[in-house]
Amino acid sequence: MGTWDTKINANDTFLDIYQSFFDRYNEGQDPAVVSVAIQNEFAEIFNDHEDRNNSLFGLALAQWETKILDPSIFQQVKEIIESGNDIELWKALGADDKTLGKRKIVLEKFLTQLSTVREKPKRRARPKHEFTYHELINITAPGGKKTFTVTECMTNGVYQQTASMLSWGGGGGSILYFTDQGKFISAKWLDSQTLEVTHDKDILFTKKHEKFGFCGDEVRVIYVEKWLTAC
Repeated sequence: MGTWDTKINANDTFLDIYQSFFDRYNEGQDPAVVSVAIQNEFAEIFNDHEDRNNSLFGLALAQWETKILDPSIFQQVKEIIESGNDIELWKALGADDKTLGKRKIVLEKFLTQLSTVREKPKRRARPKHEFTYHELINITAPGGKKTFTVTECMTNGVYQQTASMLSWGGGGGSILYFTDQGKFISAKWLDSQTLEVTHDKDILFTKKHEKFGFCGDEVRVIYVEKWLTAC
């Protein structure tokens, strides 16, 4: 086993089961349904001589934290700990007496924890959303008063939309918007009041303004369609 960390959650098998449980639980799935799915999906591990104990420990803790501890799972964990099965397994794998003593204390505390009733189920963690942006266009109009940008927006690495912004120092807004990733689009200022946007002909725009202004400064937008996407 290499290094010996006696903590209950310091085992890869334990973490695989425990994390798989909470990945689904945090998505809103019923913990009882998740428990069945986990046991079916990881059946080989639950039946493996060396991995069985840590698999059951991981599932038992997850069930206890969500207040659905299955009596049969608890009984299996109880028998493993009280019979000394886990200690014997560690001994067979080469753990020394000092390590075995520490592990025994950890197991007894774990069983005591499972024997109590948790007051409330663990709260579901909110999914994390990482927003990233890939800038396609950033050009400033002659005179430097306004800037036109086009950006691909991603959530957790998944493309969501391509959005634009025509902005002045004090404000601005979007003039075009579409949800076709990988489409060609470019732009140039013909003069300080005229913006030319060249794009793939098959882009399906959700927004496509031909005029946009801010505080009396109006910009005319010319769209040039071309078949530019590579086949």
